[in-house]
Amino acid sequence: MTDRIGALSGVLISTADNCEVNCRFCFRADVGRDVLSLDAYSRALSRLREFGVDELCLSGGEPTDHPEFRQLVRVALQFGFRPSVVTAARTGPRLDALAEVAGMLSHVTVSADSRRAEELGRTGRTIASTPPVFEALGHHRASLHVTAYELDEDDLKSIIGVVETADVPVEVSPLLPSPTFRFENPDLKRDLALIDTFFGMSEQLRTVVSDYHTWLRGPVVRSCESERLYLSADGFLRRCPYDKSGQVSVFATRQEISDALEQSFCEPPKTSLACMAICRSESRQG
Repeated sequence: MTDRIGALSGVLISTADNCEVNCRFCFRADVGRDVLSLDAYSRALSRLREFGVDELCLSGGEPTDHPEFRQLVRVALQFGFRPSVVTAARTGPRLDALAEVAGMLSHVTVSADSRRAEELGRTGRTIASTPPVFEALGHHRASLHVTAYELDEDDLKSIIGVVETADVPVEVSPLLPSPTFRFENPDLKRDLALIDTFFGMSEQLRTVVSDYHTWLRGPVVRSCESERLYLSADGFLRRCPYDKSGQVSVFATRQEISDALEQSFCEPPKTSLACMAICRSESRQG
């Protein structure tokens, strides 16, 4: 069955359509009121293990807001998955929920924004507020991801300070427009130069930036190459987060799920900039 639908490296899971963080430049594929049920989640994991998938990333919305967040992590382990989380948790119940399952997680990506990106997105995800999160995790299976816009000297000092204090790796990505958040970034070239000089750029990020420049000139001509599936909060699996035409309910039969995933790919012109960023960059695991 795995051979029929191709190699799959993991699954990106939307724990809820709604998000109280509500970043203006969010790449979320779904916005609404659905919250992932344990029943649908467990059913999906059972089917995915049959396809050879063993890695999952809990995203959102903010995954620590899920009323059964701990149970989501425990169920993943019971099915033999290596669960990771992408989070904007900083304090209070969110940080408590994250710290409670820290030892069970294979990786935690802590999201933050440069000063101007935070102002533009109204996110509250400041770089300076991240050290307590890494301290609460109590392990180094974590990384910092910074969305950068109009980087300045204070941003660079903040990022370097957190990385040195928490002893965690960092990936800094430029803020790019999305289908739901269009804007001009006249300082993109400068931001990219600073990112490359101070932090380096992964091959995934270089690909996203290259695709961005291609996207500016017209539709992207290749189909999506993601090896991750997407599980929506309302209990549907699909190959592309942004294309619902090929989705299938997790309560369908094994054969129906296999057939749907085998035939479902993101083809132009459906391949958007957001799809490139969330599917092709390791930093966008959620």
